[in-house]
Amino acid sequence: MKRVLKDPEERRKELIETAARLFTTVGYEQTAISDIVKEVNVSQGAFYYYFDSKEEVLVAVLEKEIADREKDFKQIAERTDVDEAVKLNLMFNRFINPGDSGRKIFSFIHQERSATLFKKLRKSRPFLTIAPIMADVILKGTEKGRFNVAYPTETSVLILLMLAPARHLINLSEERSEQNGTEPEGKEHLENINRALEDLLGRILGISDYKFCLQTQAA
Repeated sequence: MKRVLKDPEERRKELIETAARLFTTVGYEQTAISDIVKEVNVSQGAFYYYFDSKEEVLVAVLEKEIADREKDFKQIAERTDVDEAVKLNLMFNRFINPGDSGRKIFSFIHQERSATLFKKLRKSRPFLTIAPIMADVILKGTEKGRFNVAYPTETSVLILLMLAPARHLINLSEERSEQNGTEPEGKEHLENINRALEDLLGRILGISDYKFCLQTQAA
């Protein structure tokens, strides 16, 4: 098949989207760079023009997932029909429930033990693109007396860092139960973790007249 010349940014986006689809449907470990370039109909040299390794394109896929959430966060923040507490609740649930594709991508990230991958992740600092949006909502809520938070930006980052691994544990158990057709292992314990997260969010934000509700993936 004849290869088509495309704008570099469009080609990079195509490689990321193709990699994301293959990582989700086939599996990260089972996907080779040759599989990605075959789908896109480019040479491996073209792939290495944009990415140094498969790990680097995985980081790019993660950044795309975060960018999608950033867009949703902005839409939530701009809503005028709900208050700041509800906005945060919507953001929390959007963050922890990224959909099947996003969930698998984050699962790959957590399962990987590559020092190189985690070095690239630390460098990209993906959470810092959405934390400011959440921080602005917290600041406005604090100014209205809805929350009691002295450091909105730092609090937003800490909340994201708290939610990510805790929900990964819950989602992983749910995935296993779906595959086995059984109840999640330690279901009561996992439900208690979810309740504890909801309680911690209320305490962190200093709000007592609103109960945060974190939905499960199946909800």
